[in-house]
Amino acid sequence: MARHRYRADFVSMHAPPPPLPAVSLDFLPSAHVRLEAVAAHRGLACCVEADTRRPACYYVCKPATRQWRALPNPRVRFRTAATAMVARPSPCGAAAEFKIARFSVIPALRDRLRCEVFDSRRFAWRRAADVPVCPASLEPSAPAVSAHGAEHWLRWPDRATGAQDVFAFDLRTEAWRLVPLPREVDERDDPWARKQISAVEGRLCLMVTTEAGVADEEVLEVWEMAGYVEGRWEKKMRVSLKSLHAQEGGAVILKNLYSSDVAFLDTFCRVMWYDFLRGKKMAEVEVKHVCIQEVFKYESDLIPCELG
Repeated sequence: MARHRYRADFVSMHAPPPPLPAVSLDFLPSAHVRLEAVAAHRGLACCVEADTRRPACYYVCKPATRQWRALPNPRVRFRTAATAMVARPSPCGAAAEFKIARFSVIPALRDRLRCEVFDSRRFAWRRAADVPVCPASLEPSAPAVSAHGAEHWLRWPDRATGAQDVFAFDLRTEAWRLVPLPREVDERDDPWARKQISAVEGRLCLMVTTEAGVADEEVLEVWEMAGYVEGRWEKKMRVSLKSLHAQEGGAVILKNLYSSDVAFLDTFCRVMWYDFLRGKKMAEVEVKHVCIQEVFKYESDLIPCELG
């Protein structure tokens, strides 16, 4: 699921299947909504009114079945720093049980995140414990990465030390932790390295793109979390991007991992799946926008369910 300003396009993460009815958010009561988070189970999404001229309104919806329900608002006067959503697996047709975590910024408290949790069983928000993480260390509105039973966000490097880590939050226990990056990556003196996180088969992954030392050539490293409790990473792949850029041009942007070998990328008005081991494009889909802001991994069935 790719998010643009005021619009979400749904693109299959698998090779293009036979044509299916388009999935969109045009069934919501507002024409301008922003996608905030998606749940790994049940195909649920959390959206919010994006038109600043209208009152704030949160929605939960199932885009595949075009169902939606308005939610009570959290304390929207505080700016959102990050949002995550989880849903509990349940029998088909049963009421969906889900939780949403919203981290916001209190201007007077710059060293911590204000946390609110929505529970569908109570259908209400409640204030949770503040998290002593600097709000400025999180990229605004970056999608959460679900892995190891928790939600993850890559933080900006520390201004003093340059060290970088991953903020993890478990919505079931409301416990949080900071996961260090691989020592080899963190100690590398390369301010131009581009780092992103993703998840493959439930495991947290780190993508690091660096210059290869050769003119106009970049290298991608993929690290996988081998031991989540102790924060142990393993390097799974190191591959040159020279072939990719030769085939598709230098404007392609790495967005996510589909598998440990296949990446999801975007460029002008199209997205693609590229197999780094084979050095070839697997599939391509045209989109209606030149630039994609964020990509959400989203899976859904086509069975209606009660939303809360």
